[in-house]
Amino acid sequence: MKEPTAPQAVAVEVVPSQTTETDRAMVAQLEASERKSLPGVAYIVKIRLKALPEATSRGWALYVDKLRIPKYWTYRQGIYFKVFDPQFFAEHKSGKLRFSANGTDFVDTGLKLAVPREPNKKTARSKARLPREDEVLK
Repeated sequence: MKEPTAPQAVAVEVVPSQTTETDRAMVAQLEASERKSLPGVAYIVKIRLKALPEATSRGWALYVDKLRIPKYWTYRQGIYFKVFDPQFFAEHKSGKLRFSANGTDFVDTGLKLAVPREPNKKTARSKARLPREDEVLK
């Protein structure tokens, strides 16, 4: 049986977005368990792929350095995962994005975790709304 080829990541971007109803429930749960206030923003980490991997019975796990990202989803140009606590970016600043089919052998994408882009001063002053998830993932 031929070993599946790891996805080829070509870019990474972090975009702050509005939280969905499901996200807000997750944020509330995290705030309660961590006993801290979170900003109520869904940071969408988009990893653009050269091509979406074929569906197989064995998937590829995504890692930031040694941390396994427990859940990610696909969008038209690649995959994404969400972060609700900005501390994640401080703890994993410039962490290597890697894939593994077995949790032991890793394929380095050559990309590192980006930091969330900051709104410009004009946007921040005007309290312009953050984009919705569907706008970020189009």
